[in-house]
Amino acid sequence: MKRTVSVASLVAVTAVAVLGERVSRACEKGERETGGIRGDDMSHASRGDLRGERQRPLLGVIRWDMYTGHPYTTQKQEFGFLKPEQYHWRAPFFVRRTGNPEAPLAFNPAYSQDVYQQAMEQEIEFAASAGIDYWAFGYEAHPAPGERRCLRDALDAYLASPRRDRLHFCVIVNCPAVAKVAYYEPPRVRHTEEEIAKAWADNYLADIAALAKLPAYQRVLRDRPLIYLYQPEFLGEGVRRTPAPGPRVERCLRELRGRLMQARVGNPYVAGMINPQSKEWESLYDKGLLDCVTLYHQRYAGTNLRYGTLWGFIKSNTLFGTFKRPDLKVIPPTMSGANGVPRYKKGGAFPMWDWTEPAPGELTAHLFGAFDYVAANPAKCEANTVIMYAWNEHSEGGFLCPTMGDPPDYHPVTRQLDELAVTLKTWLPPVLRTQPQAP
Repeated sequence: MKRTVSVASLVAVTAVAVLGERVSRACEKGERETGGIRGDDMSHASRGDLRGERQRPLLGVIRWDMYTGHPYTTQKQEFGFLKPEQYHWRAPFFVRRTGNPEAPLAFNPAYSQDVYQQAMEQEIEFAASAGIDYWAFGYEAHPAPGERRCLRDALDAYLASPRRDRLHFCVIVNCPAVAKVAYYEPPRVRHTEEEIAKAWADNYLADIAALAKLPAYQRVLRDRPLIYLYQPEFLGEGVRRTPAPGPRVERCLRELRGRLMQARVGNPYVAGMINPQSKEWESLYDKGLLDCVTLYHQRYAGTNLRYGTLWGFIKSNTLFGTFKRPDLKVIPPTMSGANGVPRYKKGGAFPMWDWTEPAPGELTAHLFGAFDYVAANPAKCEANTVIMYAWNEHSEGGFLCPTMGDPPDYHPVTRQLDELAVTLKTWLPPVLRTQPQAP
């Protein structure tokens, strides 16, 4: 028998978990755990300004939003990857089973902004209650007023929420997609330099400047708006895997900094989420166009790989490998998970990322390692933050967002988020962990 899902049932089921005792205690008056300072009272102050009280680096978590109800990214792509029954458990908490083997998962098939807004309100409560400092939204500018762009849906829902000041946000500019018009443009589609320059100036820079003026926008190093650039080496190149012309990239990055400073937003702290196989990123850093570097995710292909070993690999291969230059500033990349098997198809676009899911305690050890690295390398990690993949890459392998649980109650599964909350509250710099505690 086919199950149908109503908005009312969605709200009723998820509200049980979201408004439970753990959440309500943490946000009864909309306060974050920052010594009683409310998020909306912090204005443009950096969350990093409170690190002396909190004694830990900031935690940013990536959102790459494919579960808004979009007819392709949700209904076809993601529900296609999660269609086999052994992967249903991965679906976000607001998804429901249908009982239909041909379309076993359902959420917002009408692609309603109101339906997704309800889900976003609950996502904010979950993330803020766990102590996440900011979300880093995968970002594409609106190509025209009133036109929806799938990567922008979630950011718009967050911005529309009265709860948005409960955790900060910043953007990850999807650089290859600059000037893209259609949702998918095959490699043969090439945009002119004029089209790319116009889209960058008129759509992206104006929008980013407006976003960075908002009180909830994440700032670091006292008052610098944090902006991630996803693969800036490929700016405007779409799905082609060829580097963009150097003069184009340099011009666009100079315009980004100049436009924000001209708008009196401040000197942006620009973090390049680079492709470690390319070398162009080093030139961008050396020319001062990137303030630091990081990665979107870090793992390698194989079978029977252990999540518990992943931080050691990131540390040796990336922090002491690709990013070993003494003068190079970094934001350490971390992973909430790495198993991408639902996306694997022999001969397809995705490798066999066959990693175990984090066992209890392994996420804590992973984050403790990253925070310890920042504490040990304050000059190299000057922004005092780490970035984590991811909040909602449910099919690709990294998801802190609670999953849907089992019918008929669908109580959200929050194990990962619960462990994260304890981790963020209990980490101390290594030097303090070795000191005797006062009675």
